[in-house]
Amino acid sequence: MGTTIKRRDFPAVIKQTRQGVFVLAPNVTAPVNASVVNVGLLLSERMLRVKTEGLSTSITSELDNILDEDNGDILLTNTDILFAPEYGLDVIKLLLQLGRNQRLYLPWPGEITGERLTYSEPSRFDFKEYNVKDYVDTYVVLR
Repeated sequence: MGTTIKRRDFPAVIKQTRQGVFVLAPNVTAPVNASVVNVGLLLSERMLRVKTEGLSTSITSELDNILDEDNGDILLTNTDILFAPEYGLDVIKLLLQLGRNQRLYLPWPGEITGERLTYSEPSRFDFKEYNVKDYVDTYVVLR
């Protein structure tokens, strides 16, 4: 079951945790030693290459390949591509599956209200809603 933590408790939780997805509220920064991965740039380049070469792959396998290139803590940036409706991804579940034995830091590109995470607006086609309690090894770091 996921949990919310305060920014002041963030360093202690990191020391106690070997893996998980840390959803970061605005103005919460990831640890300095985390590698930065521009998910949108790398995934779009790979998906374009695959399409032009006529190969078959999925966004999930390409993201897995990207995350496998780094074994340490990873700060994921430019992640809007993961929320595209055509991929039908449960972003948090996917990151938990692919980030085994890693700590992934995800600056949340939407709203955080208590244990509820939303992406986009309810009236838009790309709206997604997540309850952090539905996921293990998931931490929402609040300001």
